[in-house]
Amino acid sequence: MQTILINFIMIDSNKPLWQLTVGEFLELQNSAAPTEVKEIVEDSYLNSKEAQAYLKVSVTTLYRWRKDKYIKFEKKGGIVRFRKSECDKVLNQVF
Repeated sequence: MQTILINFIMIDSNKPLWQLTVGEFLELQNSAAPTEVKEIVEDSYLNSKEAQAYLKVSVTTLYRWRKDKYIKFEKKGGIVRFRKSECDKVLNQVF
């Protein structure tokens, strides 16, 4: 999980941001308090070959796990994809 901190800085309407000196900008940035924290969950997708290599199983085993619903997968545009987090769950169950 990745947490991104977003600062919203209020700038004097008479002076645009690009006209601030480096010192003024740093002072403004240091004085600003974070007002919003957004959490972004990054979960990459693996195709069948990548999942097979990641899980260290054969093509047949991966197909059987899909058929038996042991591992969740998504099929988009005819391409089977596995979430990396699902592969991690399987690894934690097996080992």
